[in-house]
Amino acid sequence: MTGTRPVWDRVFADTPRRPYIPAVLWGDDDKQIDRDKDPDAWEDAVAADVPLVTQMDDGTDSGDLIPTSSASMPSLVRHMLELLDLRTDHHILELGTGTGWSTALLATALTGGRVTSIEVDPLVAIQAQESLRGRDLAPTLIVGDGLQGFEEDAPYHRLIATMAVQRVPYEWVEQVKPGGVIVTPWGTPYNNSGLLRLVVNEDGTASGRFVGNVAFMWARSQRRRFDTRRFVGDVIPDPKTHRIRHTTADPRPLREEHADFAIGLRLPEVEHRRFFGRGDRAEEFTAWYADGASWASIDYKPDADSYEVNESGSRDLWAEIEAAYAAWRAQGEPPREQHGVTVTRDGQWTWLDGPNGRVDVGPTSGNREVRD
Repeated sequence: MTGTRPVWDRVFADTPRRPYIPAVLWGDDDKQIDRDKDPDAWEDAVAADVPLVTQMDDGTDSGDLIPTSSASMPSLVRHMLELLDLRTDHHILELGTGTGWSTALLATALTGGRVTSIEVDPLVAIQAQESLRGRDLAPTLIVGDGLQGFEEDAPYHRLIATMAVQRVPYEWVEQVKPGGVIVTPWGTPYNNSGLLRLVVNEDGTASGRFVGNVAFMWARSQRRRFDTRRFVGDVIPDPKTHRIRHTTADPRPLREEHADFAIGLRLPEVEHRRFFGRGDRAEEFTAWYADGASWASIDYKPDADSYEVNESGSRDLWAEIEAAYAAWRAQGEPPREQHGVTVTRDGQWTWLDGPNGRVDVGPTSGNREVRD
C-alpha cells in the first residue's frame, strides 16, 4: 500500500458543507429554517459548528416532529474521519450517506481509493446523489440497510457509521480487513452517548474503546422501542396504579454523563425520560423509567430531604438503578472512555479496562459475559 495520510485542512477547505445542505432545516425548538423565506438565518445555521436537522418523521407528514436525518457538526465530522487513520488509497464503507457532505469529504481525501456509501432512505439518497454530481464526485452510492454492510464491494480498509447502534453487526467485522478500523456511534436505550472505535483482529473479532461523547440518531431498525410513543399515558398507560415510597438518594448525580452511561450498560432494556418544570419550578424534574412491563418515577425538588418514588410492575426499577449506580461508584466512577466493546460472530460484550473486565448485565457488577 502506497497511500499517504490525507491533509484534512486541505480536504475541508476544498469541500465546503454549504452545497450539501437542503433548503429546509429545523433549528432549536423544532423551528423550521427555510432558505427561501429567511436566507440569513439559513446561512448562519449552515456556517455554525452545530448539527442541523434535515428531515423529520422519516420524511412523512405525521406531525410528530421526531428528527430522523441530520448533518453533523463539522468539528465532529472531522474528528470521526481522523479517528479512521485513513490513507489516500484506502477503500472505505460509509453507512448513512445523509446529505452527502461526509461522503464528499471522503471522496476528496481518497485520491487513489474508493468510497462506497449506503443510505437507507431513498429520498435522502437521491438528494445526496444530486449534490455529489454537482461537485463532480462519483462515490458508489447504495440505497439499502447499512447494518448489513455491502458485501459486493468488500473487503474494506475502513468502515464509518453515521447512525447510532445498540449492537454492532458482525457483517461489519466480516467486511473489514484485519487491522482495519470501524468507527461508529453506540448506545443503549438508557444512554446514547458513545463514540466507539474498533480494530478488526486476525481471528475475526473486533475490539476497541469508546473515544468520546456523541449523540447520533439511531439506525432505523435499532431504534429504541418507545421513541415514537408518549412515555406517560402510552408506554406507562396508567401512572395512577403504583406503589409509593421515599428515598433520600439525590437523583441528580444519575444525570451525569458517565454515570448515565454506566447505568445503561447494566440495564440495557430500560429507557428513561426527564420532564422539567417551568418558571419558578425550572429546577424541579420528574424522571421516568420503563422496560415495557415495569416502570418507576422519581420527583426531584430543590432542598428536599427526601424524594417520592412511584413504581409499578414486577421489577423494582428504582432499586435496580440505585444498585447500578452504586456498582459504578464502587469501581471508582470510571468514565465512558475506560469502557469498550468486543464483537464476535456470536454477539458483542462490553468491558472495563480491557476485554477481560466484562461488565455484567443487571444492577450489580461482575464478570459474567454479556452477549446479544
